[in-house]
Amino acid sequence: MIEQSKPKVSKRMLIGVALLIIALLSIFVVSKVVTAPDFNQETVNALDDKKVTVMKLAATAAASSTALSLLPGDVATPIANQIAELTTYFIVILGAILLEKILIAVVGYLTFGFIIPLACLLGIIYLFVKSDILRNLAIKLTIFGLVIFVTIPVSIKASDLIYESYQSSIEQTIETANQNKEDIDAKKKDFAEEDKNWMEKIGDYISNAASKIGNDISAIVKKGEDTLASFLDAIAVLVITSCVIPIIVLIVFALIIKITFSFDSAKVSTIFREKRK
Repeated sequence: MIEQSKPKVSKRMLIGVALLIIALLSIFVVSKVVTAPDFNQETVNALDDKKVTVMKLAATAAASSTALSLLPGDVATPIANQIAELTTYFIVILGAILLEKILIAVVGYLTFGFIIPLACLLGIIYLFVKSDILRNLAIKLTIFGLVIFVTIPVSIKASDLIYESYQSSIEQTIETANQNKEDIDAKKKDFAEEDKNWMEKIGDYISNAASKIGNDISAIVKKGEDTLASFLDAIAVLVITSCVIPIIVLIVFALIIKITFSFDSAKVSTIFREKRK
């Protein structure tokens, strides 16, 4: 009987040492590798490029709103106000991008610096205590840590695939908005010249000038509407790629964790029922 128990003890010790080595490697090697700047450099660069694009859109929107608000009268003021209100969306998108950058750095350290070592520690304790609760908790922590480590890069990659398809249209939006702003500024100078000539001219000239100014204002309002529509399209793409897609990926992985843990819990419950019988 004594000779039969020795292999079990040695095997237990061997598994315990292996788990300890995994925990130490996770803390002192893997956690440093996954948090190194070079490890996630490509992902960070993609987020930085998106951030620059959002800031360009925000600056262009502010300039367009200002140009429209300075037109004579209040004809373009409603459009100018609507464009100015888009700032809130740009702030939300920038916040989402910043959060993704923080999570990339934190999640790897959290997974391999704490979660995996804790799971290994629970596994070592289980070898001597033989509690199914400790074993199940160790397995669940390992799965949870690996899933959250993979979730952020996967969500960003999925977002980038969609964003790349619309990147040219977003850049076109910036160019169009800038061109429209230049046209509006040019028309404002024309309005100033017409205002000076009104005091010097009378009759048909005044009527023609007024008609021309009315047409010009209508054209400018149309340009303002086109600019607003372009900004809305760009914001829709950015909200989907920066906010919606990452949330959907998180939900999908959360469901995977839930299904995995549910199956595991059902299996454990079945084992307990069979033992009771």
